[in-house]
Parts: sequence; C-alpha cells; structure tokens
Amino acid sequence: MENIKRREALKRTAWIMGGVLSVPTVAGILNGCTPKPELTWTPTFFSEDQARLVMQIAEGILPETDTPGAKSLGVPGFIEEMVSVVYDQGAREAFIKGLEQFEADCNSQMGDSFIALAPEKQTEFLQKQNSELKNWENGRPFFWTIKELTIVGYYTTEYGATEALQYQAIPVEYHGCSPLSETGNGKVWAT
Repeated sequence: MENIKRREALKRTAWIMGGVLSVPTVAGILNGCTPKPELTWTPTFFSEDQARLVMQIAEGILPETDTPGAKSLGVPGFIEEMVSVVYDQGAREAFIKGLEQFEADCNSQMGDSFIALAPEKQTEFLQKQNSELKNWENGRPFFWTIKELTIVGYYTTEYGATEALQYQAIPVEYHGCSPLSETGNGKVWAT
C-alpha cells in the first residue's frame, strides 16, 4: 500500500471532485486543522477567540496535575468577570491590547498562535514571558496582570481556598462569657 502525503491526497481529491475545492478549503487542508479548545464557560465580554486564549494562558499558568487546573476551576470566567465588571474602561482596553500583543508576540517568536502551539511550546513561551517580568519599566506588563488574575481566581475558588491553602473557617477560638481580666489583658476591644 502506497503512503500518500497530504498534497497528493489533495490533488487526488480535487481530481475526483473535478477541481471544485475552494481556496479556504485547500488552505485548511494544506495547513492542517488546529482544533480550538472547547470553552468551559460562555463569554459575555471577550470574543470566543479571546476567551479561548485567556483560558489557555490561565491553564498554562496553573495546569491540571494531580490537582485541578485553572480551567477546570472556572478561573477564565473569573478573569472575564474581573476585566468586564471591576476594571474601568481604560484598564479593560489595556487588557485587550495586552492580550492582542501577547498573541502577536507568540506568532513572531514561536511561529504560530498560542492556542495552536503544542503544550510544551506553550509552556516555553509562558516561561519566557514570566522571565521578562524582571525587566519591566514602563507600566505594568500584560503577563503580570493575567498571571495575577489567574492566581487570585484560583485561590478564591472553593478548592483553592480550602484544599490548596490552609483553611480554618474561624481561625480563632471563641470563649463566651469570659471575664475581662482574662481577655485582652484587661483592655476593652475597639469597635
């Protein structure tokens, strides 16, 4: 049996179909198909492409191992909520510009979009972005912002707060009806 390369398969398919393949179809076949990761939430502020990028970056920062990753805990949705509701208009615009620049930098440095990179290449690019945080001078870098949002989002989930961090619902003991001399060295508590 003869092995057929993609270009040869395309030629044969075009010949069988009478040459009716469209240019986008041909380009898609020649470039291969990069499946888009399925979104874990329905974005309301980000476009679907932006949401996928945020999701992959967050998962790259805190990946799933023997513990849940950022994606499975809903951190990308948290990031969108923070950007769309808490950030002012200027900060929202800066975040979107930073996201676009992140993707442009990935294309120029790694030769492809972040989502299309193999996981080890995504990690390599994220590590490079992280190492560059030491040298920033003008303004706050985008990667710092998304890293901070990812970490805050992770540790404010129920899992992050109760399983990943040390957790005690009420961190002090309560001793009701204690004499004032035994509590606070005889001083009254401030209100």
